[in-house]
Amino acid sequence: MEGKPAASKLSMKQRGATLAEFVIIAPVVLIIGMTTVQAGLIYHGKTTLNYATFEAARTGATNNAQFSLMRQELGLRLAPLEGGDGSAQGAATAMAKSSASVMDASSTRMKILNPTTAAFDDWGINSRESDRRVLPNVHLRHREHRIGDSSGLSLRDANLLKIEVTHGMDLAVPFVNALISQAMLMVDPENASFYRRNKFPIKSVATVRMQSEAWEDEIVLASLPPVTDEEPSDGSLDTSEGSTPVGNGDDPGTGEGVEGGAGDETAQCDGGEFGLGESPVLMDASDYAADGQCPATDPVYGSPGGVSNQCG
Repeated sequence: MEGKPAASKLSMKQRGATLAEFVIIAPVVLIIGMTTVQAGLIYHGKTTLNYATFEAARTGATNNAQFSLMRQELGLRLAPLEGGDGSAQGAATAMAKSSASVMDASSTRMKILNPTTAAFDDWGINSRESDRRVLPNVHLRHREHRIGDSSGLSLRDANLLKIEVTHGMDLAVPFVNALISQAMLMVDPENASFYRRNKFPIKSVATVRMQSEAWEDEIVLASLPPVTDEEPSDGSLDTSEGSTPVGNGDDPGTGEGVEGGAGDETAQCDGGEFGLGESPVLMDASDYAADGQCPATDPVYGSPGGVSNQCG
Protein backbone atom coordinates (compact mmCIF):
# COMPACT_ATOMS: atom_id res chain seq x y z
CA MET A 1 0.00 0.00 0.00
CA GLU A 2 2.84 2.40 0.71
CA GLY A 3 4.25 2.04 -2.87
CA LYS A 4 1.20 3.58 -4.56
CA PRO A 5 1.86 7.23 -3.64
CA ALA A 6 5.43 6.94 -4.87
CA ALA A 7 4.24 5.44 -8.15
CA SER A 8 1.72 8.26 -8.68
CA LYS A 9 4.38 10.88 -8.07
CA LEU A 10 6.66 9.19 -10.63
CA SER A 11 3.81 9.11 -13.17
CA MET A 12 3.19 12.86 -12.75
CA LYS A 13 6.88 13.58 -13.29
CA GLN A 14 6.85 11.50 -16.48
CA ARG A 15 3.83 13.43 -17.77
CA GLY A 16 5.62 16.72 -17.17
CA ALA A 17 8.75 15.51 -18.95
CA THR A 18 6.69 14.33 -21.93
CA LEU A 19 5.00 17.72 -22.24
CA ALA A 20 8.35 19.51 -22.09
CA GLU A 21 9.80 17.22 -24.76
CA PHE A 22 6.76 17.80 -26.97
CA VAL A 23 7.10 21.56 -26.68
CA ILE A 24 10.75 21.31 -27.72
CA ILE A 25 10.38 18.71 -30.50
CA ALA A 26 7.06 19.75 -32.08
CA PRO A 27 8.31 23.01 -33.69
CA VAL A 28 11.36 21.25 -35.07
CA VAL A 29 9.26 18.44 -36.55
CA LEU A 30 6.78 20.99 -37.96
CA ILE A 31 9.55 22.99 -39.64
CA ILE A 32 11.10 19.82 -41.08
CA GLY A 33 7.73 18.72 -42.45
CA MET A 34 6.96 22.11 -44.02
CA THR A 35 10.46 22.32 -45.48
CA THR A 36 9.98 18.86 -47.01
CA VAL A 37 6.74 20.02 -48.63
CA GLN A 38 8.46 23.10 -50.03
CA ALA A 39 11.36 21.00 -51.32
CA GLY A 40 8.88 18.74 -53.10
CA LEU A 41 7.27 21.77 -54.76
CA ILE A 42 10.69 23.03 -55.87
CA TYR A 43 11.52 19.62 -57.33
CA HIS A 44 8.21 19.61 -59.21
CA GLY A 45 9.01 23.09 -60.51
CA LYS A 46 12.47 21.97 -61.65
CA THR A 47 11.10 19.02 -63.64
CA THR A 48 8.46 21.27 -65.20
CA LEU A 49 11.09 23.85 -66.12
CA ASN A 50 13.31 21.17 -67.70
CA TYR A 51 10.47 20.14 -70.00
CA ALA A 52 9.48 23.73 -70.76
CA THR A 53 13.06 24.73 -71.58
CA PHE A 54 13.46 21.81 -73.96
CA GLU A 55 10.23 22.69 -75.75
CA ALA A 56 11.32 26.32 -76.00
CA ALA A 57 14.62 25.23 -77.53
CA ARG A 58 12.79 23.03 -80.06
CA THR A 59 10.66 26.01 -81.04
CA GLY A 60 13.77 28.12 -81.54
CA ALA A 61 15.48 25.38 -83.56
CA THR A 62 12.65 25.33 -86.10
CA ASN A 63 12.06 29.10 -86.15
CA ASN A 64 15.49 30.66 -86.75
CA ALA A 65 16.28 31.02 -83.03
CA GLN A 66 13.64 33.73 -82.64
CA PHE A 67 13.84 34.89 -79.04
CA SER A 68 10.21 36.03 -78.72
CA LEU A 69 8.83 32.70 -79.95
CA MET A 70 10.96 30.79 -77.46
CA ARG A 71 9.68 32.95 -74.62
CA GLN A 72 6.09 32.40 -75.70
CA GLU A 73 6.55 28.64 -75.80
CA LEU A 74 8.25 28.69 -72.41
CA GLY A 75 5.33 30.59 -70.91
CA LEU A 76 2.78 28.08 -72.17
CA ARG A 77 4.77 25.09 -70.92
CA LEU A 78 5.17 26.56 -67.42
CA ALA A 79 1.40 26.72 -66.88
CA PRO A 80 1.41 23.69 -64.49
CA LEU A 81 3.29 25.82 -61.96
CA GLU A 82 0.30 28.16 -61.76
CA GLY A 83 -2.13 25.38 -60.81
CA GLY A 84 -5.65 24.97 -62.17
CA ASP A 85 -8.80 23.00 -61.37
CA GLY A 86 -8.75 20.72 -64.40
CA SER A 87 -11.22 22.81 -66.38
CA ALA A 88 -10.55 24.58 -69.67
CA GLN A 89 -11.04 27.95 -68.01
CA GLY A 90 -8.59 27.08 -65.24
CA ALA A 91 -6.03 25.95 -67.81
CA ALA A 92 -6.42 29.16 -69.80
CA THR A 93 -5.99 31.23 -66.64
CA ALA A 94 -2.85 29.29 -65.68
CA MET A 95 -1.36 29.76 -69.16
CA ALA A 96 -2.09 33.48 -69.04
CA LYS A 97 -0.40 33.82 -65.65
CA SER A 98 2.67 31.83 -66.65
CA SER A 99 3.01 33.71 -69.95
CA ALA A 100 2.89 37.03 -68.14
CA SER A 101 5.47 35.81 -65.63
CA VAL A 102 7.85 34.66 -68.36
CA MET A 103 7.59 37.97 -70.20
CA ASP A 104 8.73 39.75 -67.03
CA ALA A 105 12.53 39.83 -67.14
CA SER A 106 12.70 40.19 -63.36
CA SER A 107 10.91 36.85 -62.90
CA THR A 108 12.35 34.81 -65.77
CA ARG A 109 15.74 35.14 -67.45
CA MET A 110 16.50 33.46 -70.75
CA LYS A 111 19.91 33.39 -72.42
CA ILE A 112 21.14 31.94 -75.70
CA LEU A 113 24.49 30.40 -74.84
CA ASN A 114 25.11 29.08 -78.34
CA PRO A 115 25.51 30.20 -81.07
CA THR A 116 27.32 33.38 -80.10
CA THR A 117 27.70 36.56 -82.11
CA ALA A 118 31.32 35.57 -82.76
CA ALA A 119 30.07 32.52 -84.69
CA PHE A 120 28.57 34.85 -87.30
CA ASP A 121 31.97 36.48 -87.77
CA ASP A 122 33.34 33.07 -88.77
CA TRP A 123 30.41 31.48 -90.59
CA GLY A 124 27.76 34.13 -91.20
CA ILE A 125 26.36 34.64 -94.71
CA ASN A 126 23.69 36.90 -96.17
CA SER A 127 20.54 34.92 -96.87
CA ARG A 128 18.60 35.70 -100.04
CA GLU A 129 15.41 34.20 -98.64
CA SER A 130 15.18 36.15 -95.38
CA ASP A 131 17.43 39.10 -96.33
CA ARG A 132 19.31 38.63 -93.05
CA ARG A 133 22.73 37.52 -91.92
CA VAL A 134 22.40 33.86 -90.94
CA LEU A 135 24.34 30.72 -90.15
CA PRO A 136 24.08 28.20 -93.03
CA ASN A 137 22.19 25.10 -91.99
CA VAL A 138 22.08 22.87 -95.06
CA HIS A 139 24.50 20.13 -96.14
CA LEU A 140 26.57 20.46 -92.96
CA ARG A 141 27.97 16.96 -93.49
CA HIS A 142 29.71 18.07 -96.64
CA ARG A 143 31.04 21.38 -95.35
CA GLU A 144 34.51 22.03 -93.97
CA HIS A 145 35.23 21.04 -90.38
CA ARG A 146 37.78 23.72 -89.48
CA ILE A 147 37.52 25.71 -86.27
CA GLY A 148 36.58 29.38 -86.56
CA ASP A 149 39.12 31.94 -85.42
CA SER A 150 36.65 34.23 -83.58
CA SER A 151 34.27 31.75 -81.99
CA GLY A 152 36.45 28.67 -81.61
CA LEU A 153 33.57 26.61 -83.06
CA SER A 154 33.13 24.62 -86.19
CA LEU A 155 30.07 25.25 -88.34
CA ARG A 156 28.44 22.10 -86.97
CA ASP A 157 28.95 23.22 -83.39
CA ALA A 158 27.70 26.70 -84.23
CA ASN A 159 24.42 25.12 -85.37
CA LEU A 160 23.72 23.80 -81.88
CA LEU A 161 21.14 25.94 -80.10
CA LYS A 162 21.80 26.04 -76.35
CA ILE A 163 19.58 28.10 -74.09
CA GLU A 164 19.59 28.70 -70.35
CA VAL A 165 16.47 29.63 -68.38
CA THR A 166 16.34 30.88 -64.80
CA HIS A 167 12.81 31.05 -63.42
CA GLY A 168 11.75 32.46 -60.06
CA MET A 169 9.37 29.97 -58.45
CA ASP A 170 7.07 31.20 -55.70
CA LEU A 171 7.84 29.86 -52.23
CA ALA A 172 4.27 29.00 -51.27
CA VAL A 173 4.72 27.35 -47.85
CA PRO A 174 4.26 29.98 -45.11
CA PHE A 175 6.95 30.66 -42.52
CA VAL A 176 9.37 28.36 -44.31
CA ASN A 177 9.48 30.71 -47.31
CA ALA A 178 10.85 33.52 -45.13
CA LEU A 179 13.46 31.22 -43.58
CA ILE A 180 14.63 29.98 -46.99
CA SER A 181 14.73 33.49 -48.45
CA GLN A 182 16.78 34.91 -45.58
CA ALA A 183 19.20 31.99 -45.62
CA MET A 184 19.67 32.08 -49.41
CA LEU A 185 20.29 35.83 -49.37
CA MET A 186 23.53 35.12 -47.53
CA VAL A 187 24.43 32.01 -49.52
CA ASP A 188 23.52 33.23 -53.02
CA PRO A 189 23.60 37.06 -53.16
CA GLU A 190 23.75 37.00 -56.97
CA ASN A 191 20.05 36.09 -57.08
CA ALA A 192 19.03 38.42 -54.27
CA SER A 193 16.32 39.99 -56.45
CA PHE A 194 14.46 36.65 -56.41
CA TYR A 195 14.80 35.97 -52.69
CA ARG A 196 13.57 39.42 -51.68
CA ARG A 197 10.25 38.59 -53.36
CA ASN A 198 10.03 35.10 -51.80
CA LYS A 199 10.97 33.40 -55.07
CA PHE A 200 13.41 30.55 -55.48
CA PRO A 201 15.46 30.64 -58.72
CA ILE A 202 15.51 27.33 -60.57
CA LYS A 203 17.71 26.90 -63.62
CA SER A 204 17.56 24.63 -66.65
CA VAL A 205 19.67 24.25 -69.81
CA ALA A 206 18.61 22.61 -73.08
CA THR A 207 20.61 21.91 -76.24
CA VAL A 208 19.12 20.99 -79.61
CA ARG A 209 20.41 21.02 -83.19
CA MET A 210 19.16 23.85 -85.36
CA GLN A 211 16.65 22.82 -88.02
CA SER A 212 16.66 26.26 -89.64
CA GLU A 213 19.09 29.10 -90.23
CA ALA A 214 19.84 31.06 -87.06
CA TRP A 215 19.31 34.80 -87.50
CA GLU A 216 22.10 37.04 -86.25
CA ASP A 217 19.78 39.83 -85.11
CA GLU A 218 17.93 37.39 -82.83
CA ILE A 219 21.19 36.30 -81.21
CA VAL A 220 22.18 39.93 -80.70
CA LEU A 221 18.75 40.65 -79.20
CA ALA A 222 19.09 37.77 -76.76
CA SER A 223 22.51 39.01 -75.63
CA LEU A 224 21.22 42.46 -74.67
CA PRO A 225 20.59 43.13 -70.96
CA PRO A 226 16.91 43.32 -69.96
CA VAL A 227 15.41 46.81 -69.98
CA THR A 228 13.98 47.87 -66.63
CA ASP A 229 12.41 51.19 -65.67
CA GLU A 230 14.27 52.60 -62.68
CA GLU A 231 12.47 55.14 -60.51
CA PRO A 232 14.22 57.81 -58.42
CA SER A 233 14.97 56.89 -54.83
CA ASP A 234 12.50 59.47 -53.49
CA GLY A 235 9.67 57.99 -55.54
CA SER A 236 9.23 61.08 -57.73
CA LEU A 237 9.39 61.02 -61.48
CA ASP A 238 12.08 63.09 -63.21
CA THR A 239 10.51 64.75 -66.23
CA SER A 240 13.40 67.04 -67.09
CA GLU A 241 15.31 64.45 -69.11
CA GLY A 242 14.43 64.27 -72.78
CA SER A 243 11.78 67.03 -72.64
CA THR A 244 12.22 69.88 -75.09
CA PRO A 245 10.14 73.04 -74.58
CA VAL A 246 8.11 74.13 -77.57
CA GLY A 247 7.60 77.85 -78.12
CA ASN A 248 4.19 79.24 -78.91
CA GLY A 249 5.31 82.60 -80.32
CA ASP A 250 4.56 84.62 -77.17
CA ASP A 251 7.14 83.27 -74.73
CA PRO A 252 9.72 85.74 -73.45
CA GLY A 253 13.12 85.53 -75.08
CA THR A 254 11.80 84.30 -78.41
CA GLY A 255 11.40 87.67 -80.13
CA GLU A 256 8.14 88.01 -82.03
CA GLY A 257 7.43 84.32 -82.52
CA VAL A 258 8.30 81.93 -85.30
CA GLU A 259 7.40 84.25 -88.11
CA GLY A 260 9.20 87.25 -86.63
CA GLY A 261 12.53 85.50 -86.14
CA ALA A 262 13.44 85.29 -89.79
CA GLY A 263 15.64 88.38 -89.65
CA ASP A 264 18.29 86.64 -87.52
CA GLU A 265 19.69 83.59 -89.26
CA THR A 266 21.11 82.11 -86.07
CA ALA A 267 18.16 82.95 -83.83
CA GLN A 268 16.52 79.60 -84.49
CA CYS A 269 19.54 77.50 -83.50
CA ASP A 270 21.19 79.46 -80.65
CA GLY A 271 20.26 78.85 -77.04
CA GLY A 272 17.54 76.59 -75.83
CA GLU A 273 17.94 73.10 -74.46
CA PHE A 274 20.65 71.08 -76.24
CA GLY A 275 21.44 74.17 -78.37
CA LEU A 276 18.41 73.64 -80.62
CA GLY A 277 16.81 77.02 -79.91
CA GLU A 278 13.38 77.87 -78.60
CA SER A 279 11.55 77.60 -81.91
CA PRO A 280 9.97 74.29 -82.97
CA VAL A 281 10.81 75.07 -86.63
CA LEU A 282 14.50 74.66 -87.40
CA MET A 283 14.36 74.76 -91.20
CA ASP A 284 11.77 76.03 -93.63
CA ALA A 285 10.67 74.38 -96.86
CA SER A 286 12.07 77.34 -98.81
CA ASP A 287 15.57 76.39 -97.69
CA TYR A 288 15.28 73.23 -99.76
CA ALA A 289 13.69 74.90 -102.79
CA ALA A 290 16.44 77.53 -102.89
CA ASP A 291 18.99 74.88 -103.80
CA GLY A 292 16.84 73.43 -106.56
CA GLN A 293 15.57 70.58 -104.39
CA CYS A 294 11.99 69.70 -103.65
CA PRO A 295 10.55 70.42 -100.20
CA ALA A 296 10.08 67.43 -97.94
CA THR A 297 6.30 67.92 -97.88
CA ASP A 298 4.15 67.21 -100.93
CA PRO A 299 6.80 66.96 -103.67
CA VAL A 300 5.60 67.20 -107.26
CA TYR A 301 7.93 65.92 -109.94
CA GLY A 302 7.89 67.47 -113.38
CA SER A 303 9.62 66.59 -116.63
CA PRO A 304 13.32 65.67 -116.50
CA GLY A 305 15.72 68.49 -117.21
CA GLY A 306 13.49 71.30 -116.09
CA VAL A 307 14.55 72.62 -112.71
CA SER A 308 11.51 74.82 -112.36
CA ASN A 309 9.19 71.88 -112.97
CA GLN A 310 10.73 69.54 -110.43
CA CYS A 311 9.21 71.19 -107.36
CA GLY A 312 5.83 72.06 -108.84
